[in-house]
Amino acid sequence: MEDNTNQQPSSTSPIISSENISPVINSSVVESSVQPQLESERLSYADAKIQEIEIALVAPNPFQPRKVFEQQGLQELADSIKEHGVIQPLVVTKTPVGYELVVGERRFRASQLAGLKFVPAIIKQSMVDQTKLEVALIENIQRRELNPIEEAQAYERLMKTFNLTQDQVAKKVGKSRPAIANTVRLLNLPAEIQRAVVEGKITEGHARALLGLGETEKILLMYKMILEQGMNVRQVESKVRELTVKRQMDAAAPDPKLMALESELRGKLGTQVKIQRQGRGGKITIEFFSDEELQDIMHKMATQENGGAGYFTV
Repeated sequence: MEDNTNQQPSSTSPIISSENISPVINSSVVESSVQPQLESERLSYADAKIQEIEIALVAPNPFQPRKVFEQQGLQELADSIKEHGVIQPLVVTKTPVGYELVVGERRFRASQLAGLKFVPAIIKQSMVDQTKLEVALIENIQRRELNPIEEAQAYERLMKTFNLTQDQVAKKVGKSRPAIANTVRLLNLPAEIQRAVVEGKITEGHARALLGLGETEKILLMYKMILEQGMNVRQVESKVRELTVKRQMDAAAPDPKLMALESELRGKLGTQVKIQRQGRGGKITIEFFSDEELQDIMHKMATQENGGAGYFTV
């Protein structure tokens, strides 16, 4: 029978990917041939029938959200299939040249590995693309077989390809909108961090904490610290809070040099002056409360001289 454990791939577990290119790099790719559809169909097996089909005629589900399969677990399932056969049928749709897989990607791969020529399948005559993605996604979520990045990519694909909102996706997969939003945010992390989550080097909790740093350079530095020091999630959260508070305090602390310049300008112009840094530049704000006061400020600026040069200096 198919293994339904909750284990995520560890950094030492051999892994097979369903694509030659990393799924992390391809998280935002959406096939141009797919047209947005407003609604998916309600899954029904009224038009379906179960029969043995030739495995060579089955094409993988192009909307399969799961990209990574643990080699050891797949081999164990293949060995079980050799002994007992495929207990649970695949779900496929009919195509002009054969069949397209909807549900049962892992059983399909293990059956190929076991050398089966035929597999039992529930054959549906047709299914819209959105439903194919939704059904495959929900199956993997229910069995907890997706890693957090695959899950985030699937949610994002539902939203982008089929113009769904986070609320709509949440209802379809039985989760809250904040849970969907927090999972999708993982795709804002640098590719190296996403790959670390996929490979089990850090947990989803670590990744969520790293999002609080914002800047890529700081995130990567903290990631290296996690690996070197073996930090748990609470330690990372605490360190991120510490760095965030320090950054806010540094930003709020007044610059003594600017304060001195402001004081000198106030003395020369007789009004409030504010100097603000903006990157390498900045802006100077001079306050006035009447036309007369503006003319007075302009006069003072014009009459200030530096050795007779005729310009205003501080």
